[in-house]
Amino acid sequence: MVGYQQPCVQAFTRMIKVWKQGCTGQRWCVSHERRTGYYTVYKQVYRMEHQTVYKCCPGWMQQDDEPGCLRSLCTVGTCFNGGKCSEEGSQMCQCPEGFQGPRCQYDVDECVIVNGGCQQSCVNIQGSFFCECTMGYRLHADGRTCITVNSCTVNNGGCEQECIQITEDHYRCQCQPGYQLQRNGKHCEMIDPCAAGNGGCPHICQNERGFAKCECHPGHYLSADKRSCLDIDECVEGTARCAHRCVNTLGSFTCVCNPGFELGADGKQCYRIEMEIVNSCESNNGGCSHRCEHSTGGPHCSCNKGYVLDLDGKTCIELDECETGEACCSQFCINYVGGYECTCKAGFQLNIDGCGCDDEDECVVDNGDCDQVCVNSLGSYECACEEGYILGINGQTCITLDNEELNKEEEEELEISRIPDLQFRRPPQLLKYAVTLDPFYEDEDVRGELTLMQKVVCLDSTFGNDCSLSCEDCMNGGTCNSENSGCICLPGWTGMICNETCSPGTYGKNCNSICKCQNGGSCDPVTGQCHCPLGISGKICEDGCPKGFFGKNCNKKCNCANNGYCHRLYGACLCDPGLYGRFCHLTCPKWVFGAGCSEECQCVKENTLECNARNGTCTCKPGYQGSRCQKECTPGFYGAGCKLTCNCSDVLCDYKTGECKHPCPPGFHGEKCHLSCNPGKFGVNCRQSCSCGGASCDPETGQCLCPAGKTGPACGQDCPEGLWGVGCQFFCESCENGGQCNRETGICDCPLGYTGKSCSTPCPYGYYGQNCLLQCSCNINAQCHHVTGECMCPPGWTGYDCKRSCDTGHWGQHCENACVCSNSDGSCDPVTGVCFCEPGYTGKHCEQRCPNGTFGPGCKYSCQCKNGAVCDHVSGACTCAAGWTGTFCEKACPDGFFGLDCHQVCECKNAASCNHIIGTCHCLPGWVGAKCDQSCQGGSFGERCSHVCNCHNGALCDPVTGTCICRAGWRGATCQEACPPGLYGVNCVQPCICHNRATCDRVSGVCICPKGWTGIACELECQEGKYGERCEQNCNCSNGGVCDRYSGKCSCQPGWIGSQCDVVCPSGFFGEQCKERCDCEHSLSCHHQTGVCHCDKGWRGKQCDKPCLSGYYGINCAQHCNCALGTPCYHVTGECGCPQGFTGYGCEKTCSPGTYGKNCNRVCQCSAENEECHPVTGKCTCLPGYYGIHCDLRCPKGTYGPYCQKACKCLNGGLCDPVTGTCDCPPGFIGADCSKSCPENHHGKDCTLWCSCGKGQCDPVTGKCYCPPGYLGPDCQQVCPQGRYGPSCQRMCICKNGGICSHVDGSCTCGLGWTGSYCERECPPGRYGSDCHLHCSCQNNGTCDRFTGCCQCPEGYYGHVCEHTCPSGFFGLNCLHSCDCKNGASCNIVTGQCICPAGYQGIQCEKACKLGWFGDRCQNQCECGGVALCDPVTGKCLCPPGRTGDGCGSECKSDQYGPNCSLQCQCANKSQCNPQNGKCRCPSKWMGPTCEEGGPAKLPSYEGQAQERGSIFPRHQQH
Repeated sequence: MVGYQQPCVQAFTRMIKVWKQGCTGQRWCVSHERRTGYYTVYKQVYRMEHQTVYKCCPGWMQQDDEPGCLRSLCTVGTCFNGGKCSEEGSQMCQCPEGFQGPRCQYDVDECVIVNGGCQQSCVNIQGSFFCECTMGYRLHADGRTCITVNSCTVNNGGCEQECIQITEDHYRCQCQPGYQLQRNGKHCEMIDPCAAGNGGCPHICQNERGFAKCECHPGHYLSADKRSCLDIDECVEGTARCAHRCVNTLGSFTCVCNPGFELGADGKQCYRIEMEIVNSCESNNGGCSHRCEHSTGGPHCSCNKGYVLDLDGKTCIELDECETGEACCSQFCINYVGGYECTCKAGFQLNIDGCGCDDEDECVVDNGDCDQVCVNSLGSYECACEEGYILGINGQTCITLDNEELNKEEEEELEISRIPDLQFRRPPQLLKYAVTLDPFYEDEDVRGELTLMQKVVCLDSTFGNDCSLSCEDCMNGGTCNSENSGCICLPGWTGMICNETCSPGTYGKNCNSICKCQNGGSCDPVTGQCHCPLGISGKICEDGCPKGFFGKNCNKKCNCANNGYCHRLYGACLCDPGLYGRFCHLTCPKWVFGAGCSEECQCVKENTLECNARNGTCTCKPGYQGSRCQKECTPGFYGAGCKLTCNCSDVLCDYKTGECKHPCPPGFHGEKCHLSCNPGKFGVNCRQSCSCGGASCDPETGQCLCPAGKTGPACGQDCPEGLWGVGCQFFCESCENGGQCNRETGICDCPLGYTGKSCSTPCPYGYYGQNCLLQCSCNINAQCHHVTGECMCPPGWTGYDCKRSCDTGHWGQHCENACVCSNSDGSCDPVTGVCFCEPGYTGKHCEQRCPNGTFGPGCKYSCQCKNGAVCDHVSGACTCAAGWTGTFCEKACPDGFFGLDCHQVCECKNAASCNHIIGTCHCLPGWVGAKCDQSCQGGSFGERCSHVCNCHNGALCDPVTGTCICRAGWRGATCQEACPPGLYGVNCVQPCICHNRATCDRVSGVCICPKGWTGIACELECQEGKYGERCEQNCNCSNGGVCDRYSGKCSCQPGWIGSQCDVVCPSGFFGEQCKERCDCEHSLSCHHQTGVCHCDKGWRGKQCDKPCLSGYYGINCAQHCNCALGTPCYHVTGECGCPQGFTGYGCEKTCSPGTYGKNCNRVCQCSAENEECHPVTGKCTCLPGYYGIHCDLRCPKGTYGPYCQKACKCLNGGLCDPVTGTCDCPPGFIGADCSKSCPENHHGKDCTLWCSCGKGQCDPVTGKCYCPPGYLGPDCQQVCPQGRYGPSCQRMCICKNGGICSHVDGSCTCGLGWTGSYCERECPPGRYGSDCHLHCSCQNNGTCDRFTGCCQCPEGYYGHVCEHTCPSGFFGLNCLHSCDCKNGASCNIVTGQCICPAGYQGIQCEKACKLGWFGDRCQNQCECGGVALCDPVTGKCLCPPGRTGDGCGSECKSDQYGPNCSLQCQCANKSQCNPQNGKCRCPSKWMGPTCEEGGPAKLPSYEGQAQERGSIFPRHQQH
């Protein structure tokens, strides 16, 4: 036992005064700063000291009074890897080649020196190394040189254009844009660019010289990218010509009107809805001399009556409508200034239309002055007499017949029609009467209408009432019958001269067919085809609703003006023809008609009063007739409809007014005969028409005045050959090249291709055809045939427009000559045929190589080869002499190679150096032999294998350094130390990946999993249905039960129990472990999982507490009752009528008190007050709480209910209510059955009283306090005195070492440094203070004083609580020792063992990671796909030239090259860029480092010339 003072460092803080600068200005001032001070106190402590006897470890010795074994001693086993003890010098061991270190324990990295002799990658291993090649190369037989595999690097893989390297030994050929691979997989052929995806064109694709040229559909134009088609905005360009607004659409446009306007029929003009149209006639009357009317096309001029519009469309000239035939008169036409008038013959009167003549019924006025009967006829009338009378001579009076003789004489003299009751002098002709003659021949009284026949015979092929009509009068396509006695009308026409259309509702031949059109449809008078109103369709307009109705059944009313049609489905108004507007309330404006007012009237407006807004029928002004009011009344008629007859003798009348006209002298007309005849008229009153074939004639004589070039009586003949002009009086000049003299002008009409006064000049350059007006489409260098426009191509050009140069391999006129070229791509100058030689060749046919010292296109480049190298005549590449390499053979062969092209590989193995000329080998340590190909054998290593290895447990010895290469599971310098737990494998550097407390095999690292886990790293829980060791046992859980992966025990789903979850919950229970009770009233059970009640018949609801709704019964109340109205239906069985004792709509209620039996219609007979009646039987029973014969006795104590048959259930002396059984609890108890005591601090009746007992308990009945152990007093507020504890403080405390006793249980509270039940033990390590309940704050396994907590720090740490680790570079107790590590490595703060940074390994961290490994202790393997090295620190792949990506798995893009594809290619003109070195592979005709020199011969560009001339095409034709 030794006593000594132990220091304990304490800290304190104080404020001190200090001077500092910069307070005010540049002055100094005093301030206060906080400073921490430390002081050391000492305490006396005791410890056991043991005398240490030193014994040196093997290999060490103690000399003199040294404090330890500080002298190394070299013995057998001291030096590793074949090292030997050094007899002289400071080095203990002499190491063989390949090893180093004080004991030859470190491997020499051969790859550090000249890359181990490897051409590409060198991989160091323990005692040796080996060479590796990058992707695309393989190791040569010498083990150091890398040669290419089958790849694009050799002759471009045989590909014509591009070669793509896929894998290390696979590649494929690829063609440039515009070409596709042939079947041989090597060569490329041109493809149709429009075949795939329409060449990228959205509309039209044209193939021009192998390139896709896009064109657009009408309404679009080609954008600047020459591919996209953009919509032409007609609205912006002003081509839409909309009246108001224009809305552009894709490929077109739409006109839109401003609010209050509607779009016209042309889709551009806008009309005001109320027809307040902008009047184009406001300015200068629209230029019209008479009347001006606005129309969709601008001002429309018309003339007053009697005038016609001149050729200029504005000036009005006088017109004789009767003479021109434009009058509408049916009989006589009377012309007057400004118009005409129609008149009729005697017996006729003018129709209201002013044109036609209707028969005048003379019988209307005074019975036609007839005595008895007046019968009207066409243009006249007849008088008739009744039976017994005969018509007198005057044709009006009737004479009585007195005797038979007179009758006979009269009958002989008169032609009498024997018609009952009437006699006529001659049979009259009756018009427009429907009469029957059937009763004529019966002896019956005839009443009603009579048909009176009169036969009028017309001669000389005339017909009509007055024989004034002939076949020439048949109108509208009507023809004369075979007898020329009447007209045969075409279908749709009727009347004597076919001048009347069929009346509405009829059509066809003689208008005998009846129209079948429905819903207001009109019938075509010819075919009978129905024209349906808007909104109506079908063959006979049957598909639609009548006017004013709509809907599926046409029973809904729509409110459209004029009772118009509406939409069949929606009821929107559809205007009838002639109406428009929102509600069809507006009539079409003047001169438009039809549906939507979209059609313009065809009437001659100056001759028309109005145009029918519905069908466009023209109502003519007086003096005009015709369907368009285009004709004047025929001579002799005038007025409205040309129906009035002129009353002028020997002269004509005005066709408008009927005023008589006196004839004008030949050549003049007009009211004062002051007007010359209009062109085409001559003679008296200018009534005769010229017969000059359209030429004018003399207005007096009618002789034709022939125009220039015409002759003959009717100007129908051309001038004789050689003559021209008016009267053919001029001689033609001579016309060349087949030109003809124009008989009108005398100018030569030249044939195609010629021009000039005499047709002697061919068309100028660029033009052809008639009058040389057509422009040639030929290339600017081509000539155009002046007649046909055919292009005559110059040499080197072809195509219909000579814009396409000769195809490759052809030249000359029409490209007919084939190129004859040897060393070229077969192409030549398309004009001259001179061959385009490949680089390296010259001569007319490229048959000669470049002279020595020159190369390339045209042999114009000089070679730069050195050291006697041979220059390639094509590329200028140098073929080096033996021992030289480089672009210009300026470099000697690299290490490991020698000879011609440096292709000879040194035969030196194992990184031995080689003379680049003769190949002599110099071996590295660990290798011997002429080629250094024999490693050290027999446990030897080093230079010349002169050292002996010292390795155990089957370990191998590095032949270079002698380092032991341990087998898996062992480590240490001599491989005698087994892997610690958690590590395995070679050198024990691989951490086990086992999880979840699994153990790891130290050799293989295989995880041995505990129960419930599986997987390579025991990281996977057992799959569903598996459990136990390696999860090999099968679970037997049913019905969704979950199996415990450790034990296999089943956890059941709700509703199931049992060891295998195969037992359903018992009836009345459900849910998790079947612990929940069913809450159902009228139900036997509930669902074992959800608890849903299965209701009995007649009940429903969540708890089956509700009867079925009225009218339903049975299970789930799903059945309908079939009971009569008013009869209740039993909700359980569905029986009609309730069972005895029940009532209600569903018989769900018992009879009300005082009633019972069927339908509860019987009255109970119980008399006592305490009796009730059974609702079924009516039997009287006692009410609950009573018993006895008369139910007058109360239930005895302890019973309740009817007849007191139920026993009370009250506990703890609670009293039971005799009626309901409810409990009245005594003091101190509470609850429904008095089973619960009063809660804490409550007592008395119903626990309503409060008691205060501190920590004691209150008696629930009396409220008295019962104190817990350690407390005294009536309210338990006093604790036991010191030294006593327990109930009533009767026990004595037994605590030691100053411990304090608890007044409750006597437990001890210990002082500083003591613990235990009685404070009899010192604090254990890591604890200090009172009762040792404080944890030492000493960190990093530092120990502390059990009283004060002061820390004693272990090795590697220092500080007040050992919170600081040793500074970098120091270790050991109090951090007094310095580390011996390299490459910036730190060391273990306790042992001083080196901790290598990422990328380094070795005892002193002196070795970098091997190739292919990186990171901490070089344990991580690079993931670069074997194609690249990785950063030894981060593992990032260092991609070789030509590759990029995270794993260097991606090839460079076409414009990138170099390491990690970080450099930008400089190759031009579609040349290929080598992804490894950026070298450009030029296409044909191009050369130079970046392929910017040379190129194909430049031919004239049509497009460029077109731009120089300026475009001659309009915008929509340019593409």
